[in-house]
Amino acid sequence: MSRPFILSCAILTLLLAAGACTGNDPWHDGTPLRGAISMSGSEPGGPLLCGYHHELIGRFAKSSGRTAAIRLAGRKEAVLDSLRSGALDIVAFPYADSLAADTTLVVLPADSSGIWVFSAARAIEAQKASEWLEAFRESGSYGAVKQPFFQAHTPFESDSCTYISPYDSLLRVYADTLGWDWHLLAALVYQESKFRIEAHSSMGAVGLMQLIPDTAKAFGCTDCLDPEQNIRAAACLLLALEDRYRKIAAGGDELTKYTLAAYNAGSGRIRDCIRHARHMGKDVSRWENVASVIPQMRVDSIAAMGHIQHGTFNGRETIYFVRQVTSFSERYKKICP
Repeated sequence: MSRPFILSCAILTLLLAAGACTGNDPWHDGTPLRGAISMSGSEPGGPLLCGYHHELIGRFAKSSGRTAAIRLAGRKEAVLDSLRSGALDIVAFPYADSLAADTTLVVLPADSSGIWVFSAARAIEAQKASEWLEAFRESGSYGAVKQPFFQAHTPFESDSCTYISPYDSLLRVYADTLGWDWHLLAALVYQESKFRIEAHSSMGAVGLMQLIPDTAKAFGCTDCLDPEQNIRAAACLLLALEDRYRKIAAGGDELTKYTLAAYNAGSGRIRDCIRHARHMGKDVSRWENVASVIPQMRVDSIAAMGHIQHGTFNGRETIYFVRQVTSFSERYKKICP
């Protein structure tokens, strides 16, 4: 990165010296900072770098009294052209270790995790970002902010820890709204996304809580990449699902299992399972009794039964999902009391 960075610093110095900075005049118009994060070159595992740069860009915007509108760049998107045209203000490359700098771009090292790129036409903003990054790296909060993104904990840890993820404070808040132990909500996020805000399933589910965009929008989430919006919308969905099973479940633990099952499979599928369990004479107040009939839901003949509305259902994933999340919750309680 050294050569592009040296070139960019030289460009930045020349632009500012040429009069790009106009004394005490405002250096931005107060509109949201339009950013993109390019995951080009990313590999499974490793640090939560998309989330880390999302957090940093948001903090930089907030430091100047603005909000940030940050999106995930497409794999083949020409984001540098969007910078040059003014469609974007900043692009973060968490995995880039070099970039062919030219006179149209200013490249800044965010830290060892990657680079931020601005258009040379926004040299003042680039300078402000450089100053903010330097001040932030020297601040006492830098390590506390960075470390959870680089060392989030899995439920399989053996040593105790003081945090689970970078989103513990959000998880505690929204677990309280649910009346859940926050470890359970953390376990759900781990199962869904491994704490990666950029997670995207083949079914179109996105973000930390793997919400379908239409569902997210119905619960007030307009930006699924935003951790708080994603978690808040999921908490609202979970509350709505709990209400469906409150009169069925025999106590809090059973209600949680029903809620998790419906979160994974959808309430319509779980309603079919409950109806079939009743048809088979099972006590449906307990999830395990309902789960015991799910293998029968896979056969084609099930669709012809009058109490089945959604056809066959291969529910092995849902059974596994409920077991995993509840098990992970107990593990998290042990490693992070």
